[in-house]
Amino acid sequence: METNFNDIQQLWQSQKASNFDIQGLISGLKKTEEKQRKERIAIAIITPSTLVFLFAVMPWGESKAILFSLLVIAAAMLWVGWLSFSSALKPSDDSASYSNKAYIETQLTKLKQRYKIAGTYMYFYAFLLAAAINVAYFVLLEPLSATIRISAHLGLTVMIFVVMHISIRRRIKKYDQTLKPIMEQLEKMLLEIKK
Repeated sequence: METNFNDIQQLWQSQKASNFDIQGLISGLKKTEEKQRKERIAIAIITPSTLVFLFAVMPWGESKAILFSLLVIAAAMLWVGWLSFSSALKPSDDSASYSNKAYIETQLTKLKQRYKIAGTYMYFYAFLLAAAINVAYFVLLEPLSATIRISAHLGLTVMIFVVMHISIRRRIKKYDQTLKPIMEQLEKMLLEIKK
C-alpha cells in the first residue's frame, strides 16, 4: 500500500490538489483494516463456539422444529460472517498489484459494503434470529399457558429488535465518524484520476 499511495501522492502533488491529507487517508485505512481484522477473528471464534453450544444444549433430536430453528440460526450467523469477510479491505501489502484507480475503487466498494451490511443486512439478520428463536420457544414453552407463551414470544422479539436497532444505529454513527471521511477522500481521488 505504501508504494501505491506514494504514486497517488505524487499524482496529487503534480496536480496541486488542495485540502487532501494523504497521510491521514493511509492512517485511516490502516486503522480500518486493523479493526476489521479483529472483527473477523472474533467472528471466526464466536460463531462456531455459539453453534456448538446451541447444538449441545438444545434438544434438537426431539423436535424437527428445534432442529430447523438451529439450522436457521447457523445459516444466519454464517451469512453474517461471510458478509464481514467479503467486505474486508484489501491489505496494504496487496495494493502494489492494483492500478491506482482499481485499488481506490476496490477500497471504496468495500467501505460502502460495510455501510450496507450495517444499515440493511443486519435488520434481516435480526428478523432471522427472532423467527428462529421463536420457533424453538414455541416448542420448548408448549407446557406453559398461552398467555405466558405469547408474552415470552413478544418480549423476546421486541428485545431482539430493540438491541439490534440500538447496536446498528451505534455502528452507523461510528461509521459516519470513521469511514465516511475516508470514503469522501477516496471519491475525490477517483474523480481526479478520471480527469
